[in-house]
Amino acid sequence: MMESEGGKQRHGGGGGGGGGEGKRKKNQTLSEKTKETLSKIKRQCSRPRAGNEQTLCTIHDNTSPGYQWLLPGWVAEERHMLSGRVYRYYYDREGHQYRSQSEVVALWEKFGVVVIDD
Repeated sequence: MMESEGGKQRHGGGGGGGGGEGKRKKNQTLSEKTKETLSKIKRQCSRPRAGNEQTLCTIHDNTSPGYQWLLPGWVAEERHMLSGRVYRYYYDREGHQYRSQSEVVALWEKFGVVVIDD
């Protein structure tokens, strides 16, 4: 998982639950496929705008807890707002954005991808 706040990035372990997971080193955090995807997307959290609520963004791939269902190279972005609301966005390997897990799964089904969720 990778986190950024107001243009500063920090790397930490795990997502979702409490702080029980330890921190991982930067080079162990994201796969090469994930890094390629990130290079293709414009991330709103990396450029805070005047008047917009400050956000904390976390990036997840299929190695992150709770996101094992993602295909290799796909990325999930969580935008944590000061209000407590969390917005989730998903990106394919080409950098296209999807707004929900169900939208992603529907796309995969359209192309014949079988998803087995344990």
